[in-house]
Amino acid sequence: MARERILVPLQGSDSDATPLEAAVRLAPLFDADIRGLFVEPDPATYMMWTGPGAAGASVVSTAVDAVREEADKACKEAEARFEEALKGRRGMASFRRITDSPSEAAEQARLIRALVACPEAASGKGPLADFVASCLVDEACPVYVPRKGALPPKRVCMAWDGSKEAARAAFAADPLLKKGMDVTILHSDRNLDYHDRAAAAPNRLKHWLAARGIEAKTEEVGGKGRLGEALLEASSGADLLVAGAYGHSRITQFIFGGVTRTLLQAVDGPSLLIAH
Repeated sequence: MARERILVPLQGSDSDATPLEAAVRLAPLFDADIRGLFVEPDPATYMMWTGPGAAGASVVSTAVDAVREEADKACKEAEARFEEALKGRRGMASFRRITDSPSEAAEQARLIRALVACPEAASGKGPLADFVASCLVDEACPVYVPRKGALPPKRVCMAWDGSKEAARAAFAADPLLKKGMDVTILHSDRNLDYHDRAAAAPNRLKHWLAARGIEAKTEEVGGKGRLGEALLEASSGADLLVAGAYGHSRITQFIFGGVTRTLLQAVDGPSLLIAH
């Protein structure tokens, strides 16, 4: 029996292929089984009341039935893709369908080692976007976003600012960090107040990595552009970027932009492992 669990939310489309492939490769590294999940929002919650009488009720009922029929088709496709990807590993995998709001469905991420999300959902687009965000922020589940780069990773960049989010991301990446691996700590004193600077010292993470047999390099990033863009540029040759997520509130980042949004919305670059 595997010690850990990896969760893969699916939507029954071509976008399921990338996270499924990544989950299969991550499972032995985490000593984890794989949980496929099809999240179906309750269609009744999205239907506006059309007015009194049987006519209004009939319109709503027809619309709900149509939504559920499409969900049935998507769920069957998602399960078929899951079965194909996990062929020969059935004892280490399970598939489930739930009908709930994204925030309530995100409770499925509890006791999960990592959630593997397609880049579209991680960037805030598509039907799984709210579910992935709720898992990351509300349930504090680490999220792995597969992009370019080898898996298992050979070169890793770790963004470090001394925050609890960055520390949680480092712990989330621990099973992927191997003795002698090429690891670079990316750090910056931008946006840090006086009290944060001591915690943000890169040597804190460097010593933590040294105990794992990793002699990490350090690189200061900055410049005049946004910090998120600087991190992506500095990690462009890496297989994986590890970073804390939403050190500031999501509302603040939505209004003013932020590092997390930049990392999640990147089209190119290394795969991403983030934690809140």
